[in-house]
Amino acid sequence: MEEKDLRPNADALLKEVEKDDVKKGRLKIFLGYAPGVGKTFAMLNDAHVLKKRGLDVVVGIVETHQRADTEALLADLEIIPRKKIDYKGLSVSEMDLDAILARHPSVVLVDELAHTNIEGSRHPKRYQDIEELLEQGIDVHTTVNIQHFESMNDAVAKITGVRMQETLPDTFFDRTDEVQVVDIPWEELIQRLKEGKVYFPQQARRAIDHFFQRGNLFALRELMLTLVARKMDSELINYMRAKAIPGPWPATEKLVVCIAASPYAKQLIRKAYAIAKDTHAEWYAVYVLPTGFTEPSGRDKLYLTDALNLAEELGAKVTSLSGNDVAEEIIRFARENNVTRIVIGKPLRPAIIEFFKRSPASRLLRAAGDFEIHLITPTMGRKEEDIKPPPQQASFKLAHYFIPLGMIVAITLMNLLLQRIVDPSSLVYIYLIATSVSALLFGMWPSIFTSITSLLTFDFLFTLPRHSLTMKEPKEIINVLVFLFTAIMIGQLVKIVKKQNISLQLRLERVALIEEMSKEFLTLPPLEQLVEGLAAFSQETMNTLAFLRTTIINDISQLTLKYVRKVIHVPCFVLFKEKKGDLQLWAKSSPDLEISQNDLAVAKWTFSHGEIAGAGTETLPSIPYHFLPIKSQEEEIIGVVGIQYEFKNLLPEQRRILGTISNLTSLVAARWVKI
Repeated sequence: MEEKDLRPNADALLKEVEKDDVKKGRLKIFLGYAPGVGKTFAMLNDAHVLKKRGLDVVVGIVETHQRADTEALLADLEIIPRKKIDYKGLSVSEMDLDAILARHPSVVLVDELAHTNIEGSRHPKRYQDIEELLEQGIDVHTTVNIQHFESMNDAVAKITGVRMQETLPDTFFDRTDEVQVVDIPWEELIQRLKEGKVYFPQQARRAIDHFFQRGNLFALRELMLTLVARKMDSELINYMRAKAIPGPWPATEKLVVCIAASPYAKQLIRKAYAIAKDTHAEWYAVYVLPTGFTEPSGRDKLYLTDALNLAEELGAKVTSLSGNDVAEEIIRFARENNVTRIVIGKPLRPAIIEFFKRSPASRLLRAAGDFEIHLITPTMGRKEEDIKPPPQQASFKLAHYFIPLGMIVAITLMNLLLQRIVDPSSLVYIYLIATSVSALLFGMWPSIFTSITSLLTFDFLFTLPRHSLTMKEPKEIINVLVFLFTAIMIGQLVKIVKKQNISLQLRLERVALIEEMSKEFLTLPPLEQLVEGLAAFSQETMNTLAFLRTTIINDISQLTLKYVRKVIHVPCFVLFKEKKGDLQLWAKSSPDLEISQNDLAVAKWTFSHGEIAGAGTETLPSIPYHFLPIKSQEEEIIGVVGIQYEFKNLLPEQRRILGTISNLTSLVAARWVKI
């Protein structure tokens, strides 16, 4: 065994160190396979054991569902009062996150991990509340059933016929420090149902007839044990690597899942995630846009962004590719990144269509390479009807057809003169000039019209018998067929070249946008140069410096808004940190732009936590803006950019460009903000 194999793995060692980090809270999940197995009961029993050991344990929120034995266990535990939230005229109670943070116990009990918070809460999901508690060093004990994990959604729906609406990402489960499986035999669970210990009698009868069937419970129980075994296996391997325990390590697995703008894309992502977890593979989610295509629109964009957001949530590296041959682009990406597995959806078209129009899946199956192909058949029901509006067709312009007709007439007159000195059968190729120009200037359909009209004109005037649309000479028939094929090929080649030029222009525009912004920022005077020019730091000097600070930060803000609007043309604004530590509005894209106190409150949350928040995110999504933090090189938050657009609807490339703009802004503004 080589010496390097005996060294601890740095990444694995870091994970082990992080588990022992006392600054962050530890997470324990009581996991069950169905309601009524006793998760909450087990959690409360465990809390009493911890309390006897002297730990400070409080109840953040526990749902007893009027079960006497569960309510009895709450008697000797401190309960944090719930927070009342007004929602559509009703008073709804939720866990009081701020009260728990202020109380700061050693351990807090938080029931029903997958719960969706009422609108107006700080976070839309309870697991996000738990994440904040863990960040503050508070241990959390919580409960959840297997069917609420995102990767299990399709399997549970297929088994039980019920698709869970409240789900949470598996990445949250991966960070769990301890999992306690709450498992009881299915016979005991059914008996508990019949005794009314889970639901009221009428609800219990319906549950037994539907969800709580014997086969369903067996399958859910197996899913639960599989998920826990997968986690235990992952932790064991990580421990062995961290401690440099020798073992038969396999080659590194890498997986790529290929998605398109389809209603089945999210299902494909979930399946790819499950395969990646089972094989311990690093995985990528890749989509290919046709050359020259900027981005999808309408319902297609919704399908794509939803799938990409889910992929990022489950830990995938999202990548966009550009090319007209989807299979070739995927193979190229797989080879460049040493990918071992490719996951792709099975074509849903009829076999006869698939025979004539080979899909990327069929091409990948025949591709050379050491790839393991996973062909996934969608298990969803009837495909959703596509209700998006039809794509806008290019407007019909007579000039696009009259100008080619004029060229045909001019070439015909020239051919009438040339036929005296040139073989008439060769004159057909001169009409290619009109076809090429039509394709270049007006597109595919005018070029096809030009080629057919040219062919008919040549046949009528220059082939025997004259002034008829018939041909007798085999040579002339061959010439005409070659002309038609050549004309169509030229039209298609011109179309491809135009698309490639558009794609190249788009990429150059994006590079030029960043280059232009960098140059404009460089024209702003650096702080050191201005300070050196000041003789002494008198009161007058400080006033001058304050004036310069205001002017420069205002210029930086205006430039930031200018380039944000070039990426996505929507209202936006910029806030920077003030000397007292508060945020101040420095620039708006429009004087009429309205910014409410709720909007500013979310901006302050982004400023405090250094994470995106607002519209289209998982944190405070009910406002019209989403906020990006502006971080200095020292990871200090110096400002926030607010954009009136849902973050989840941004494609990854747009997110990267906005992130680059934010980074450039921070490089220039950091020193000015701090003075």
